[in-house]
Amino acid sequence: MVFVFLLLCGVGYAEFYKVFITREAQDLYKTTEGIYIKTRYCLEYAYGDEAILKYEGYGYSDKLIFENGSTCDVERILR
Repeated sequence: MVFVFLLLCGVGYAEFYKVFITREAQDLYKTTEGIYIKTRYCLEYAYGDEAILKYEGYGYSDKLIFENGSTCDVERILR
């Protein structure tokens, strides 16, 4: 029973946020709330576009998902 509990504690979960973003620079996007999203090798251009931020807090699995279905890895969130 303890083994099952430990397995469940190790399972992470993702949070999804609807954001409106504008590309400020290479690999840097800004939301309408003033939050910056730093990506890795993201070539997607956006100007006030709706996107989904998938956030787990670990940096390796965080994603920015654009309206056209393309995704970019998120390096960090800056406030």
